[in-house]
Amino acid sequence: MDKGHNWRRREILQVGFGLAAGWAVHPSVQAAPAVIRQRGSIERLRLAIIGVNNRGAANLAAVASENIVALCDVDEEWSAAARQRFPQAAFFTDYRRLFDKMQAQIDAVVISTPDHQHALPTAIALVLGKHVYCEKPLTLTVHEARLVRQLATTRRCITQMGIQIHAGDNYRRVVEWVQAGVLGPIRRVHVWNASKPVGGKRGTGGPLAKVDRDLWLGPNDNSFFEAIMNPSGWKFPWPHFHWRWWWEYGGGTLADLGCHYLDLPFWALHLTAPSRVEAQGRKTYIGDNDVPDIMQVDYYFPARGELPPVHLTWYHGVPGPDLHGKETYKGYPAGVLFVGEKGKLIADYSKHQLLPEELARSLTPPARSLPSSPGHHQEWLNSIRNGTTPSCHFGYAGPLTEAVLLGNVAYRAGKPIEWDPIKGTTGDARADTFLQRPYRKGWELPKV
Repeated sequence: MDKGHNWRRREILQVGFGLAAGWAVHPSVQAAPAVIRQRGSIERLRLAIIGVNNRGAANLAAVASENIVALCDVDEEWSAAARQRFPQAAFFTDYRRLFDKMQAQIDAVVISTPDHQHALPTAIALVLGKHVYCEKPLTLTVHEARLVRQLATTRRCITQMGIQIHAGDNYRRVVEWVQAGVLGPIRRVHVWNASKPVGGKRGTGGPLAKVDRDLWLGPNDNSFFEAIMNPSGWKFPWPHFHWRWWWEYGGGTLADLGCHYLDLPFWALHLTAPSRVEAQGRKTYIGDNDVPDIMQVDYYFPARGELPPVHLTWYHGVPGPDLHGKETYKGYPAGVLFVGEKGKLIADYSKHQLLPEELARSLTPPARSLPSSPGHHQEWLNSIRNGTTPSCHFGYAGPLTEAVLLGNVAYRAGKPIEWDPIKGTTGDARADTFLQRPYRKGWELPKV
């Protein structure tokens, strides 16, 4: 990096975090309306896409009708198709240089990098006043989630976290059923997914993918390593995709899928921050990585006004809401189960049903109060043009991500944690070490 590049980035971040002092606010605080640049409502938005392959390719396709002015990816060879489709877009392998060179030419940014690279480009974009769409989970650590949420508020940007299922009609119908009160007060929720991580062995051979190792590491202060992954249905060369099974880069199955499934109870029950989190699990696969493949996390949410307290349990690596795999629901290897005083409701991405069957036969669906979404990406783009707030803005997505990641904090700390959402601490020195991480020189998040 040249000195001018370093100086400009430091200046950008120092200005932004002067505004972000006092970011430790309660998770229920919502993002402020965005400042909309005076651009015609018909004119295409100028977008920069950071991460253009795999999930990034899907996100790029979803916003392709806009003016794609910049692409960024550490794998030049894998990015050939995107570059050919958008030949007018400038291409970068380092998003810091993208922001240095193109900040005056972009309105918004779509970020689809691995989790360890979410927070820094998001923070830089927000400081520059750029609207941001960032894939789930919003960040790698709890500290980062709180930080970018506050930045989105102080910089008044339009934000959206990529939990695309939130835009589906099925989730909307479930929220309407729950909020109509037909199940009675709900104090218990179970969420599960049978998916498991993949084990791998660290290797010392040549690169399996043609990535710039230094740029792929980004903020991480560990040395890059190759990994030989165990056979699975996910056929990607390291480090693509399989980074999510290593603590250095991701948060295992919980971080990978938690935002998708916990989104539904968060939305339907107006959940914010848990007061206590307990986690247990185990690793049964062979590998140098050690994220648990079987895991249970118990979240305790306090009462909110007239709403009762909620005990929510997450399970993964099992086919139902039972850590030993004994309890299952036919047709639901992954699901969300709301347990009310009058009945239950079970749902997954595409379907839902009331339980028991007698309850389902006796009720008619509530009136539709939630209109269909134009699409998760389009919702964000429309909000930028109209000055409205998309459904998964960082004021909502930040607390959701925070809760998901606290499950991993409790697991790694090896003890239950009490969570203070105002101070942003567990009150336990060891547990608090998992709330944040060190950053490599030249890739630091600003201090507050």
